[in-house]
Amino acid sequence: MSIVKWNPWREMEALQRDMDRLFSRGNGLFDGDEARVQNGSSARQSWMLATDVVETQDALTLKAALPGIDPKDIDVQVEDNVLTIRGERHFERVEEGHYHWTEQRYGSFSRSVTLPPYADVTRINALYNNGVLELTIPKREESKPRKIELNLGESAPQNKAIGDGHNNGQSGGRTVEAGSETTINAPAS
Repeated sequence: MSIVKWNPWREMEALQRDMDRLFSRGNGLFDGDEARVQNGSSARQSWMLATDVVETQDALTLKAALPGIDPKDIDVQVEDNVLTIRGERHFERVEEGHYHWTEQRYGSFSRSVTLPPYADVTRINALYNNGVLELTIPKREESKPRKIELNLGESAPQNKAIGDGHNNGQSGGRTVEAGSETTINAPAS
């Protein structure tokens, strides 16, 4: 008999797998994948589609890995600024032999993402390449940051007095000449 060092994380990982199985499939805690494959229910399980969303200055990009799914089985829709991706991965039965386990998810899936109000849902571009669905959602032009140029007014040279209003630009006030020069008159003693 050999001595095996106890690793508490191994038990935590097993517990996490069991909890994931309980909450993601709803079939119970200890009915293994083998039972689902044998009775055919694995093909009918629903699963959540994992997505990545990246925001740039011009657009939002959503990526979802859908390997082995026929593009005909993917449906992308937008309604009331909610983007929904639906589809189905079909379970493939083997002619000879049997599965020892299955780790891929099969069945239908649906994922909805609420888009921000500045997303331009009329110009969404969808690309499906090598099992990756990439949706590019441009931002509306009015929501993009833009630089506002300052218009400098051309004014005729004139003297303006800035002071307390009683001395007409005389002693104690500040006189601003046309241009950028400022002259300060000191009060007479």
